Parts: sequence; C-alpha cells; structure tokens
Amino acid sequence: MFKSSIGRAAGPAVLTLVLAGAAACGPTSPGSSQAGAAPAAATVADPAATAAGGSPAAAAAPSGGTPRAKAGTPAAGRPTTGKAPVTAAPAGDRQAAIGSPGKDGGAVTAATRNLQLTAYDPAAGTAVLSAAEPAATPSAPAATPSAPASASASASAAASASPGAGPTAATAAVQPGQLIASPPTAAAPQGALVAVTGVRPAPGNTLALTTRPATLAELLGGTEADGNVPVDPRGITVTPLVKDLKATAGLTAGGIQADASGTLEVNVKAPVPLPDGASLDASGSLQLHPAVHFAYHGAAAGSPRTASIGFDLGAHAQWKVTGDAARGTGAAPVRVPFAKLQASPVLTVAGLPVVVNLGLTCYLEVSADGQVHLEAEQDATGTWAVRADYTGGKGWTPVTNAETKVTPVHVRLNGKAGVRAALGAEISLGLYDTVGVETRVAPYLSARAEGSLVADSSGNPPQVEGSWALVGGIDLNGSLLAHLKVFGTPIIEGKLPLPPFHREWPLLAGSATLPAPQHG
Repeated sequence: MFKSSIGRAAGPAVLTLVLAGAAACGPTSPGSSQAGAAPAAATVADPAATAAGGSPAAAAAPSGGTPRAKAGTPAAGRPTTGKAPVTAAPAGDRQAAIGSPGKDGGAVTAATRNLQLTAYDPAAGTAVLSAAEPAATPSAPAATPSAPASASASASAAASASPGAGPTAATAAVQPGQLIASPPTAAAPQGALVAVTGVRPAPGNTLALTTRPATLAELLGGTEADGNVPVDPRGITVTPLVKDLKATAGLTAGGIQADASGTLEVNVKAPVPLPDGASLDASGSLQLHPAVHFAYHGAAAGSPRTASIGFDLGAHAQWKVTGDAARGTGAAPVRVPFAKLQASPVLTVAGLPVVVNLGLTCYLEVSADGQVHLEAEQDATGTWAVRADYTGGKGWTPVTNAETKVTPVHVRLNGKAGVRAALGAEISLGLYDTVGVETRVAPYLSARAEGSLVADSSGNPPQVEGSWALVGGIDLNGSLLAHLKVFGTPIIEGKLPLPPFHREWPLLAGSATLPAPQHG
C-alpha cells in the first residue's frame, strides 16, 4: 500500500501571487475553520466531475508553522519614494473607471464612474455601458464566473431594464479616445481594459461602444507604483473535478490582513487509476495563502521603464496514498486533477482598477516502476514565488524561487520498485483576461525499495530489510507568454521559458536486515 500525505505547499512567485482581490467562497460541505479563524463560505461550483484536465522573492514561513505569502523586496534600482499605493479595491465594486489620458504622460483621470460594462465582446471590439449596479456586500458568496455574454445578448438585457436604471447624463461625457478600465462584471468576468473608438446611444438609455485593446502604459502613464496584495480567499471560486471535494475559507479575527492571513483549505478524496485496472486510494488537504505582486514605473515612449507581475503562494499540504502497484505506470506518471481555483482580484493603482487573473489547477500525481505494496503519509510546507520583470532596453526576465520542506509522516513499503507521489498545482497569472505567466509547482516524495521498509517521523529507528531510500523534492517550471504586451512593452515571440527550479534532498537511506526473532 502506498500512503502519502501532503502537508504544506507554497506558491508565491507566480503561481506566486502578489496582487489582491476580493469575492467569496462556499464549500460543498462545511469544513472546520482554521485555528483562531472565523469560518466563511467558500464558493464551490457544481462538480463537473471531469476527472481529466487538468514574484518577488519567496517569504519564509512564520514561526507559527503556517506559511504566508508576503511582500518581497523591490528590485534593485526601482524608486522607493513617491509611489502610488497598490491596494485591494473595495469588494463588489462594478463601476468602470472612464477618462482621458493625463497631460504630459500622466495617468488617466477618471471623470465618469457611475457606469459599468453590461456587454462586452473582445473579439468584435463591442461593448455596452449602463448604470452601475449597487456594490455587492462583501459577505455575499461569489457566483461562479459565467462565460462572457455576447454583446447583442447583453445589450438586449440592458435595453429591457427599467428606465430608472438607465445611465445618467454622465454618459454624454463618454467620448472616443477615452479609456475604460473595468473591474469584473457579469459581461466581463475577468475585467477589461479598452480604448473607446466610437459611441452611440442604444435602447434602454445605454451606450453602445466600439473599442480596441488598451495597455497599462496608456492607463497609468508616468505612474510609479509597487506593491504586494493578499488575495481574499472568499474571492476564490473552487470548481471540483472529482466527486468528494470540499473547500473552506478561514479568516483571522481581524479579517484579511496585509500578511495574507486568509486561508483557503481544499480537502479531497479520490482514487488514482493504474494501468493494470487497479487503483491507489488517495486523499489530501491543501491550505493556500496566495498574494499577487504588481509594479509599474513611469512610461517612456509608450512603454514603462520597469514593470513586474508575479505571485507568492504559501501552502501547507497533507496527503496519503495507499495501494498495490502490480506493475509500473509507464513513462508518464498518472495525474488526477481534483480542483480548479479561479480568482480575479482587483488592485487600485493611482485610483484606477487593475484586474489580476489567477488560476490554479490542483492535482495528485503518482508514478511507479515496479511491483510494490505501499502506504505513505506526507507533509509539505513551503513558499513559492514566480515573477516576470521588465526593464526598458533589456526586455522581460523571468524569476523563480521555491522553498519547500517535505516530511514523511509514515511510510510502509514492501516489494521491489520505485514510487514517486506529488501534490502539485498548475498556475496561470495575467491581467484583464490575458494570461502572462504559466507555471507548475510540485513538491514530491520519492521512495525506492528492494525488500521492506517501515518508517515514520516519530524519531524511532526505521524497520528495514533489504535496501531502501526516501527522497523529498520540489519541481517548479513554466514560461512567460506574449500576452504581457498588455503592459505596453515589446511583444514576446512565443513563450519565454522560466528558469527551471529543482531541488532534492535525502530523507532516509540505507540497507539492513531485520533482527532474527527471539525464542523464549
């Protein structure tokens, strides 16, 4: 049997997160709250039950034992004074910031704020503006993001609204040449950043627009801004990919703090199918503390001097794998995605909304190259960071870092085989619905035995017969994508690989023969 339990996994750096957001999370079933935390609902989408599918420098885990995503040190050479603050926007605000680019390269000054996007078709470049709805209360659960509505469908819905809900005289101020920075709405679930190219009145006292994509250089101009923002776990939508999964959001007594004190815990129990028709029993618990990083420093000739986007992810994972592998899993390991997490936190930079899109797919992965009966429980704690930095004249530079500790809580092997089990996350990070960074982080436990082994973290010597070895490790890799052009920087051709991060360390190793039984 193979039991492995994953304890704590972290993922700052990209997948580390350093921007912030808010919404809500509701579990499929109630879960226990964190110590000293008030439980909150976690948004959990209806299980599709599809078993297939899939920053700044990392911060150290606090002495309390639970890792936190924390602000990293600003890159050398960046201004440290006179910066615009980077903060989390008020939860539930749907109002778009609309205004003309500032004079002398300044940021957009939002002159119209009582409108929101009620239709948006990025492919056609069309949009509809209507009167903004009242902000949702922070305690309300976040709805599962729906697919962007077509411009025509949303326009019809807006047209049927009551006259009193139509936009005010402020709509007359919307003119071609202005920019619209929209937080997430039903029509644009991941936000939108566009420039207005045409305006005409539409039914129901709305405005129909033609638009083109805009860049942060147009929006922020010469703004200097740098900050890390924790992601409110209540704003993370969890979509189960297996039957038995629950999610719980926990907050410390003071609510969301600057050190990302909010916690999202995901618990899973799912079989891992093997090529011979058998399966391993697997279960796990993953606690996440994500934060996002955003920096932008002064535009010059339509692009910033320096810019940065990334994420920090602190995590604690515990997992178990138990079962019999009659033969190897083949060249590729068996992977079971169990949950998809999505969030679109909104940052306020120079008074303007900047939408960060974060996606994580959590999975269990097992590989074996022989016959083995195995039980493994595992505990992992760490902080992971992924960041993309831009410097004028030099282009984009990827940065990765991962600090992880993997501990075998209990391992029992019997057979002749090598087995590796991991609980990992595939992460994507972008702005305004354009993915800019993709990464994969996987802490793992690798065991090789020829004979039998029983070991745990109690401090007692292992019971062994034959040869055996236990190794802990972490893999982190990924790439930057061309869509970082939203910064107004030169477009990356294809993908720019992140520098791979691989670290492995021995946990136990040796060979021995069990003592002969004593006869009385």
